[in-house]
Amino acid sequence: MHILAFILIFVVGAIAAACDGDFSGIAAIGKFVGGAILVIGMLWLFTQPVLLVIVIILLVVIIACCSGTK
Repeated sequence: MHILAFILIFVVGAIAAACDGDFSGIAAIGKFVGGAILVIGMLWLFTQPVLLVIVIILLVVIIACCSGTK
């Protein structure tokens, strides 16, 4: 219960600080949420082998296109 209370206080404090121009709390929340989404997405891809192969192929094509333009 204390952990949930701390998270709620942190979110409210970050929003209040953002109103005064300090966006570091919002950035920390965004990094945490983005990291959680990345981990959940990777775990989901590992359960779908066909999608994992498609993502790997797309990444190889993107890297090849980006390195070819330099």
